[in-house]
Amino acid sequence: MKYIIEIKPEPISEVDIKDLFKINPHSESDCEFVRITNASTFEPIINLKVESDYSPTFKQSEVVDGIAIIGYGNRFSIFDLSKREIRTNLSFDGYFGSFKVDNGEIFIATDSKLINLNFHGVEKWRTDNLGIDGVVLSKITETEIVESGECDPPGGWKSFKLDRNSGLKK
Repeated sequence: MKYIIEIKPEPISEVDIKDLFKINPHSESDCEFVRITNASTFEPIINLKVESDYSPTFKQSEVVDGIAIIGYGNRFSIFDLSKREIRTNLSFDGYFGSFKVDNGEIFIATDSKLINLNFHGVEKWRTDNLGIDGVVLSKITETEIVESGECDPPGGWKSFKLDRNSGLKK
């Protein structure tokens, strides 16, 4: 006999990365949970376990149009809440820095590169060698991306402008 569970879309109030089990923050493999809560009851809708081989110095989570977008440690994931499945799961050689969502696109900054994905997790472009210890997104417009990369740590930041459609330096 098969059981079918109907999953109803729920209004989301909060998305947080939490250490639900108080795991040692200095362990070799870090692990926390992305907890997504209901806007009316504040009860958890779903807890997603996130792990990384790197210390999660930078971590970020957001829900946009029923899609959970998560950056943690050296990983980045897109999770479809209605289908309860992973759309994409990326692992970086370095660390995840941050992401920004703009007009149906996701821009991911890592320690050295900038990656552009759509909501299905399909990569549009990737620009490498923008820094060696951090890339920070400053501004995204219809035509360009303004960012900076730390090329000579500590403090040796250099600003760049990239074409939004191709990721090429201007």
